[in-house]
Amino acid sequence: AACGDDNGDEGGRTAAESDEAPPAKVNVGRFLMQAGEEPGFEPIEDPRTDHGVQSLAGGFSADEVERLRRAGFISITFQPLSGDHGNAGVTTVLLFKTAEGARDWLEYETSDEGIDSMVPGAKPKRFRVPGMPGARGWTGRDRHDNPIGHVFWVQGRCEMLLGNEGEGDFIKPLSIGAKAIYDRTKGVCPA
Repeated sequence: AACGDDNGDEGGRTAAESDEAPPAKVNVGRFLMQAGEEPGFEPIEDPRTDHGVQSLAGGFSADEVERLRRAGFISITFQPLSGDHGNAGVTTVLLFKTAEGARDWLEYETSDEGIDSMVPGAKPKRFRVPGMPGARGWTGRDRHDNPIGHVFWVQGRCEMLLGNEGEGDFIKPLSIGAKAIYDRTKGVCPA
């Protein structure tokens, strides 16, 4: 996932005049899940990167967009996953200006408030990933009553996410996939 070219112009304003930093020229594609790391799931399509909190405005409330801005959000890189038996998923890296910002967003996103904001009524069943400091996951139902599972963790100034949807137990494959990414990348991000 290559980051975009920055010409210093953001809607007629220079980067210095903007309320957001220019896109960072950081390639986080190697921190996404690779083939064979999560049992039953494989990356498909090319990764995509969106820059700045306004790129997320359609998927987050105004309060969450402001929270992301305060946390120093820079970009999101994600890639769809195809799973066995019609299951699907996503591997995602959110890049922040600081590790503290990534940790702050993780705390919110995995809180009852954060989960309920994204998936009202999810009734999450939480789990931890052995051998991964601070990793936390949950399973539940999405807005359409489909079974889902997510695992989140922070590496440096990145919040990492693996998410699955479909049938079956997601805790074991998500835990294996997250640990494989963590071990392969030596728990750092970005390089």
